[in-house]
Amino acid sequence: MDNESRKDQSQDNWKQSIKPSSRIFFFNKELVRLIHFNRANDICEIYNFIKDKEQTLLYSDFKKHRKRAYTVKNTIKIFGRSRIQLERWITKGLVDPPTGAVVGGKRIFGEYAYYSEEDLFTIRSSIATISRGRPRRDGRINASKNIPTEKELRSLIGDAIMLYTRTKDGEYIPVWAEETW
Repeated sequence: MDNESRKDQSQDNWKQSIKPSSRIFFFNKELVRLIHFNRANDICEIYNFIKDKEQTLLYSDFKKHRKRAYTVKNTIKIFGRSRIQLERWITKGLVDPPTGAVVGGKRIFGEYAYYSEEDLFTIRSSIATISRGRPRRDGRINASKNIPTEKELRSLIGDAIMLYTRTKDGEYIPVWAEETW
């Protein structure tokens, strides 16, 4: 009966996929908001933040070429870092700043800013090259812990399914990944 009240601590390490924004997307590398779509007529209206205008286009083309957008808060959850650490990487030039949801795409305090799927993969590759601690004599990199692999990142953003197995210690270890199309 003791086990019922005890929390399984290994499930804290297990991460679910992070949901992207449902109305904000990247279309042709520009931040857009989906205003209205009519699937029967295959037409949608979007608002382009960069150009500050509304555009009408085919909904099938929009669905085919759109990229998901993740807020800075969700990006922090994906990589398991703090907001301060992300700001340090931006000021050092290791990570590009997010695209703001204002005219011109600049970041403004109090307004949301977004990263695209491609930005998440460039962030992952750039933080994988950061060495932690003192430099090694042989010049190799001591990579920081808990940096997701590319497959784990795909799983976190919802592109792939990861299968985890439980060890005797109670930890979950990824053992297999499935490619979903």
